[in-house]
Amino acid sequence: MMKQFILTLMMVAGPFQRGFAHEGHDKTPGAMAAPHGGVIIGTSQLYLELVSESGGVKIYPLTHDTASIPTKEVALQGSITFPKKPKAVPIAFVQNETHFSAKVDAKGAYRYFLDIVVTYKGKKDKVRFQVEPQS
Repeated sequence: MMKQFILTLMMVAGPFQRGFAHEGHDKTPGAMAAPHGGVIIGTSQLYLELVSESGGVKIYPLTHDTASIPTKEVALQGSITFPKKPKAVPIAFVQNETHFSAKVDAKGAYRYFLDIVVTYKGKKDKVRFQVEPQS
């Protein structure tokens, strides 16, 4: 008898429960649209947006409101680590007006890690991107 009561209650309350369970949860906390279509990783000072292109990457420094930060206010140092090679390889960034760019020879790797030390307003932070090279 009790089992039948619980099943009946679940059938009656089920549709209402599903409706309320997702109310107000249509957006992921902290989710944001990347202005250049890339991947964003944040630090305490700023965001870095990585856009992977054929033969390289572009890094856009952004405020926490996703406004562009002039590259002359930011310094980047980076290295790349490939899955089958444990030793990191330094990468040179070229400073453009709105972004940094770097040529990357993925050497046939399906992914690699890009480690960046970013300096902004005298403070250094580290970020790590997992990059899947574009063909």
